[in-house]
Amino acid sequence: MFAHLSLRAREVAVFVDHLDEGHSMAHKVLADEHPRYGQQAIRTALNQLIDAGHLRWIKEHITLDDNTMRWVTRTYWSRTPRSEEWWAEFTRERHGKDVTRNHAPGLARAEEPEPKPEPAQQPEPEPTPDEPSIAHLTLVELRAADRRMALKGCPRP
Repeated sequence: MFAHLSLRAREVAVFVDHLDEGHSMAHKVLADEHPRYGQQAIRTALNQLIDAGHLRWIKEHITLDDNTMRWVTRTYWSRTPRSEEWWAEFTRERHGKDVTRNHAPGLARAEEPEPKPEPAQQPEPEPTPDEPSIAHLTLVELRAADRRMALKGCPRP
């Protein structure tokens, strides 16, 4: 059934095939439960199962009992390897979106809104002629710290 896969991917495929429906398919959860492989090995095997056509993550819009709507990402598993076209039709039938290639397992996420452009910074107001600028005051302080830094035209403190 999984002879076309690498040894590790075969073991993970058999492991996944025996999971109960609704079980988490996050690589961290699978690694915690799998007796031989860690997180990276499980993630690599899941990628091989995706490439072989056994596994897809599909985002679907569902209505809950209280008539609110939510986006959920469901994992679909097939013992038989399926083509990209087959998975595309399967996704269309569910009015979903195939998010397999950019799936990030974990907590549910809302769609990220476009960042609002930050308002342009107001230019620093020009000092009035009777008050010195910040730059001028800084230079005066520098002269006070070291007399060798005298500036022409600056009043002495």
